[in-house]
Amino acid sequence: MTFLRWSEHFVTHIDGVDRQHQGLVDLVNAAAPALSCGDPSDADAQVLIDRLAEYATTHFREEEQLMRDAGIDGNYLDHHMRSHRSFVEEVALMRRQFDTDRRLDGPQLLRFLASWLTFHILVEDQHLARQLQLIADQHSPAEAVELGRERRSEPAQAVLTGALIDLFTVVSQRNRTLVQINDKLHAAQTSLGKLNASLEQQVAERTHELQRTNAELLREQTALQQALETIERTQSQLLQSEKMSAVGQLAAGVAHEINNPIGFVSSNLGSLKHYVGQLLDIVDADAPAIAALAADHPARRAAEQARQDSEIEFLRQDVPDLLKESAEGLARVRKIVADLQDFSHVDEAEWQHANLNQGLESTLNVVSGDLKYKARVVRNFGDLPAVRCIPAQLGQVFMNLLVNAGQAIESTGTITLRTGHADGYAWIEIEDTGNGIPPEVQRRIFEPFFTTKPVGKGTGLGLSISWEIVQRHGGTISVDSEAGSGTCFRVRLPIAGPSLAGGKSSAP
Repeated sequence: MTFLRWSEHFVTHIDGVDRQHQGLVDLVNAAAPALSCGDPSDADAQVLIDRLAEYATTHFREEEQLMRDAGIDGNYLDHHMRSHRSFVEEVALMRRQFDTDRRLDGPQLLRFLASWLTFHILVEDQHLARQLQLIADQHSPAEAVELGRERRSEPAQAVLTGALIDLFTVVSQRNRTLVQINDKLHAAQTSLGKLNASLEQQVAERTHELQRTNAELLREQTALQQALETIERTQSQLLQSEKMSAVGQLAAGVAHEINNPIGFVSSNLGSLKHYVGQLLDIVDADAPAIAALAADHPARRAAEQARQDSEIEFLRQDVPDLLKESAEGLARVRKIVADLQDFSHVDEAEWQHANLNQGLESTLNVVSGDLKYKARVVRNFGDLPAVRCIPAQLGQVFMNLLVNAGQAIESTGTITLRTGHADGYAWIEIEDTGNGIPPEVQRRIFEPFFTTKPVGKGTGLGLSISWEIVQRHGGTISVDSEAGSGTCFRVRLPIAGPSLAGGKSSAP
């Protein structure tokens, strides 16, 4: 696969520079098959980044020394060095991203290298070569800059050059912004992981303490058994509430931090779409004037060659697709952030009328990472009226049941969600095609601290807390399962709220 073909338009007639440019083109062509297919292997990515860094170090140092030796204008030298530094910064960002998650976005890197080659070799280095030739012809450095600019001032070439510079700048800025967002997300995930590990350790330690206390109390009096069970349930509820509150606050904070960069990236994409449209309009507006020139007119030949070399029709199709993909990605991130905020509800733990179908969808988005590789989710939602409840607490119930359903499926399977209402009650069913629950386990699954998972893998609090929440809402939770045939949990809640349904707790 030949991604870029070396042509006379790349030649600067500076042997060292042309040799290094041709080496970079060969490197891009060699890497293009792996890059165009997606993420290259770790070894290929490491070699490619190392060779790009080596090219930047060698080529830029020799090219800048060549300009100093020729006595080129100082302002232009600074401009050229800034262009070099931008390439070095991009390679450094790629290395940071690769070192962080061992991934390299192949198509994005390929587009960056194509933009760089077009911008640097066809524009910057050609201008440099003209200046060096003018200085060799006894022109002063300042005269060389001006005369070099005059040769670049042809309308079609100037428009194309400006468009290439703008496009390269936008691509570079977008790459930096995306890497910065990725760094923030990685830092937030690392922080969340440490906090979860600390919370799990605290829960395990306190659970051990409670079990020891329980063993001591059981040896005293049978008459205290009922009071002891009440204390255990209350303590476990407090522990789980503390954990969920901390996770909810962290989720809300992360969502807030992500919303800011999403806002300006979305705004920048809108502006970029408008600017690219304007640039293409300018190119189209120049087309009739160029076509009116004689077929052998130098300006017409130069303009037509420039359009051919820049693949303007490919850019016209590819740039809108890139912008559309970026906008869709931002919309997905924005939806996930909204679901995180909706799930946490740190400051909205109050009774209200809520759409339970929407609550299920929001919880699915939160746990999609745990389910998407092993379970297909089927939705059979009925037309539910608004139910008076505490949405954040029911979201906790839905999350526990969905996570349990995913864990019950060993390899691949199906999770079916059903909703409906009858006789003043709304019901929700979550059914999986996992291994099922034996009868002796079904009798104890709602007991605090009861779990069939290995030590350290579960606290036995999830279903007991879910049972408490459903009871507080005046509803019921039941399980229907057979070993080897899957499991179905059914939650039934009064639509009017517990106070009007005769439940244990009343809503204010």
